[in-house]
Amino acid sequence: MKKSLKHLLMAMLTITIFISSFGTIQVKAATSDQTLLNTYGSKLGRVGTCVSLSQLQNSATLSVIKQRYNSITLENEMKPDALLGSSPTLLTVSQAKALGYYIPSNYTESTVPSINFATIDKVLQICYNNGLGVRGHTLVWQSQTPSWLFNTNYSSSGNYVSSTVMDARMEFYIKTVMNHVFSSKYGSVVYAWDVVNEYLHSPSTSGWVHIYGNVSDSPQFVKNAFRYAYEAKSSFGLTSKVSLFYNDYNEYMESSDIIKMINYINSGTRYCSGIGCQSHLSSSFPSAASYKLALQAFVNAGLEIQITELDAGANSETEQASYLYSIMKSICEVKQAGGNITGITWWGLSDDLSWRQQDHPLLFSTLYAPKASYYKTLDAFTDVFN
Repeated sequence: MKKSLKHLLMAMLTITIFISSFGTIQVKAATSDQTLLNTYGSKLGRVGTCVSLSQLQNSATLSVIKQRYNSITLENEMKPDALLGSSPTLLTVSQAKALGYYIPSNYTESTVPSINFATIDKVLQICYNNGLGVRGHTLVWQSQTPSWLFNTNYSSSGNYVSSTVMDARMEFYIKTVMNHVFSSKYGSVVYAWDVVNEYLHSPSTSGWVHIYGNVSDSPQFVKNAFRYAYEAKSSFGLTSKVSLFYNDYNEYMESSDIIKMINYINSGTRYCSGIGCQSHLSSSFPSAASYKLALQAFVNAGLEIQITELDAGANSETEQASYLYSIMKSICEVKQAGGNITGITWWGLSDDLSWRQQDHPLLFSTLYAPKASYYKTLDAFTDVFN
């Protein structure tokens, strides 16, 4: 009896179990030697998470990031409001040129706003020294861009400038930011940029809409933004080494509109590499089948695809695990069939740090606590590629 009980206990110990944040028990199915890095990283090239500078500066957190990922995206600290500030610090054009800022030939104003690169510089150095790639996120966005950027004299109380003036400002900003990054000793870590973010969801209150008009499938200023970014990377010999993306949410609902717009951007010269699929999902929507159809549509259109901001809310951990298994299996199947999917980024390190914290949308409940969805994500990879 004692011998049988001993064998039973030993057998039970060989099955690794954990208690989820929802109070249910899940069985770890993935093999012990699998990680996100040696599975998805090996097939897609880039596997990442979104972080802040303070997380990168924390040695324990950085160690975990390096074990799981080879890429990071700054959640907020590379967006226009972070670089430009809530109010402008104006420089004369000559002062700006002395700092290495790019001033377009058609720039007619006497001042430009100062750009604060302090955080970016620290992030680039940390990532360079620790073997991490960086997605540049983001250059042009209808949100988190200071309103004064669109006004005369860069004044919070000014009128909207003309499209011609705004074109010059946009070229100044995009090329100054990209030139600063690629001129850096550490700039080689940046392998992709979200050049334009969420244009198709621009509200009527957006400064971009006020200046350039309502949302359409052939926005000239969006094409201009990609041209400026393309010219910037090309000037550093990075034409084929750095990808430029249009990034958006609900991409599984609007694939035809996205494809139509990217085809317009790329008419003449292929400025836009492809689509950044944000993929803020919920177990109730979209279905894995419809998500896969959208990916296939992007593949058929000849676009590079990166899953840029993945998270998935659910009513329970079991439900999330099952749903994410289906989503991740779909991604793997499209990749295996030849789809040009070159990266996947989970939008946060763990549930307790997520912008959707109440939805428990990530693979880890806390930094060191993997959930059932983590193991099912690894299982999806194994079931497709092994």
